[in-house]
Amino acid sequence: MNTTPNYVSVLFPNLLQPIVDLFDLMEQKGPTGPNPVQASRNENGYSVSIAILAALAIESVCNRVRYVLGDTDRKEAFQTLREDLGAVELADDVEEVFVVRDAIAHNHLWEATIAENDEKGLDLISATLRPGYGDKKFARIVDTKTRQTRRLHLDVFPNRIHRKTAIVAIQKCAEVLRFLEKKDIRFVSIEPIIVRGSEVVGFYKWAHGL
Repeated sequence: MNTTPNYVSVLFPNLLQPIVDLFDLMEQKGPTGPNPVQASRNENGYSVSIAILAALAIESVCNRVRYVLGDTDRKEAFQTLREDLGAVELADDVEEVFVVRDAIAHNHLWEATIAENDEKGLDLISATLRPGYGDKKFARIVDTKTRQTRRLHLDVFPNRIHRKTAIVAIQKCAEVLRFLEKKDIRFVSIEPIIVRGSEVVGFYKWAHGL
């Protein structure tokens, strides 16, 4: 029996269709965007799920990159892009997507004062992140006054994460995949991968058209 490895357990290609499916389901619910406090339950639920899957796809493909390069160091995906491949600006964007991922995965808790608003539904008077949430990356990247990341202006107040956040996460995922595919076909080869949403189309084209 041949014991030479000929299979590597990389997940990212299998996450693309679920991302498309979740986005289409969100669109069917008619997302309207958030008020200053929160998005609707459906829009928020689908958006946070999409953002998590997009971040997982990025992490998975960067693990693949380190495997191909023979790098056994454990790194965050944005560190691989920045340190190993020199994609500094893309890495900075991905780091912000990962801050959003952390805010969702760890359900960062904010203590807020809110008020009813006839036009907006709710107004946010003040919000403070509970001690024990966030890390050095969060402190560097997030403007706690706006509760958004500094480059991409992504919401990190978990209940306000909405359709725009999901779209940015998807498009950054596609940008990472396309960059790596152009860099080295051993990293990524998804150009033939077709996704089925409202139409049958390649993943890159679908993401770009959002």
